[in-house]
Amino acid sequence: MILKELEVKYARREAVGQYLADVYAGLGDKDQAFIWLEKDFEQRSGIRLPFSKWWFTFDDLRGDPRYTDLIRRMGLKA
Repeated sequence: MILKELEVKYARREAVGQYLADVYAGLGDKDQAFIWLEKDFEQRSGIRLPFSKWWFTFDDLRGDPRYTDLIRRMGLKA
C-alpha cells in the first residue's frame, strides 16, 4: 500500500509529510491529511508546505478552519 511505503520513507527522512497528506486528502480523510501537514509544519520539514495554499490536492481542505489556521501560522494569507 502506498501509504505504508510513504510512512517508511518518512521515517527514513526520504519523504515529507505533505506526500502523505496528499494521499489522505485524495481519499477524503481530512483528519489524517491535517495530521501530516501539521507534522511538516512543526518540524519545518516540508519545504513545499507553503505551496499547499495552491496545491489542487488540498482543494477539499480549504473550507476547513484547520486549513485557514495552518496558512495563517505559515505567515500566508488565506
